[in-house]
Amino acid sequence: MASSAQATVTTTAAVVVPASPFDQTVLLHSGSGIVYVGDASVTSSNGYRLDNGDKIVLPVGDHEALYAVTSSGTAVLYIYINVN
Repeated sequence: MASSAQATVTTTAAVVVPASPFDQTVLLHSGSGIVYVGDASVTSSNGYRLDNGDKIVLPVGDHEALYAVTSSGTAVLYIYINVN
């Protein structure tokens, strides 16, 4: 099953891909601003940086969630999730 979403990312880390009992393949596209992605402890210092316009494909394991945060302001993150 696949789904897509749009998230407004702020300076407070939030779940952008919820945990699932299945492995997931996630496509992320930073639509505006700089976004940092990672686990629940993600910050702008330790997250994987996506600049405006960047795209990435990530595997997200079962029972894991993906979080995102900005260093300032807000940014739009487009998300496509495919459950494996």
